[in-house]
Amino acid sequence: MSSWWGVFMVKVSTTAAPEAGSPAFPNLDFSAYTGASRLSWQRNQRVFEAMARLQIERSRVASLVERNRPVAARILGRGTREINENMAEAAGTWRTLESIRSSGTVQQLATSLPNNAHFVEHGLRMTSVWNHSGLDPEARLMLSGEDPALYLFGFAPLQTKIIDGTSVLLDGPSLGGDPTVIEVRDDACLSAARSYWDAVLATTYPCDAETAALVDLTPRQRRIVTLMLTSSSDDQIARKLGVSVRTVRADIAAVLDLLDAPTRFVAGLRLRERLGMAGPR
Repeated sequence: MSSWWGVFMVKVSTTAAPEAGSPAFPNLDFSAYTGASRLSWQRNQRVFEAMARLQIERSRVASLVERNRPVAARILGRGTREINENMAEAAGTWRTLESIRSSGTVQQLATSLPNNAHFVEHGLRMTSVWNHSGLDPEARLMLSGEDPALYLFGFAPLQTKIIDGTSVLLDGPSLGGDPTVIEVRDDACLSAARSYWDAVLATTYPCDAETAALVDLTPRQRRIVTLMLTSSSDDQIARKLGVSVRTVRADIAAVLDLLDAPTRFVAGLRLRERLGMAGPR
């Protein structure tokens, strides 16, 4: 039995009286749990079930692709370099992107976030969900400075991307030891991907919640400080937030004063302490 089922299970009968000398349950009213959809473990269970269905469909399609059998799917790229190049080229034609990432590093984010911003500026409608437990604190902090309407944390253990609602990108078969990504239009696989997306989306919340403990800062100041801590320049921060450089510098000065910090480096250390993080690496 998987450990996430819990520590123990108890079978309770509400009709038979307890035997003499046996301990009685103090309260058999479970009405507090009638709003089951709000329980996080049940939302996570829905994700597991949807993921299992998607994995079955993905395996079926990948096997057909590998054997060169008829199926509504194609290999988008083989090997990391080709996958990235082909995906970057294809992204220019996408209208919508529903993206789930199961893990990521600061180094990967430093590349992917500017790329995403470029395509969003050119009309891509994107929602990007990141698996919270698959990121280290620095990566989560980096994401917390992004647009909370676009970037969400959630329970997202399987990476996938739904493109324009008509195709899904998934891990394909290994060819000659090289990883592949397949673009799938197969109806059953696409339906499973949609169910998985819906289940994951039910667990999400905006990435800027990562800095919600900084209650004495405004939401904009929290984003500015986060971007400052992740090495963005004042000009970059201003462009990202659509404000003037003067506004950015005024907010940074206010934060330094609030923290009684003489430099940005010291401010970073104190902010990380308040967020329960280690110092910058």
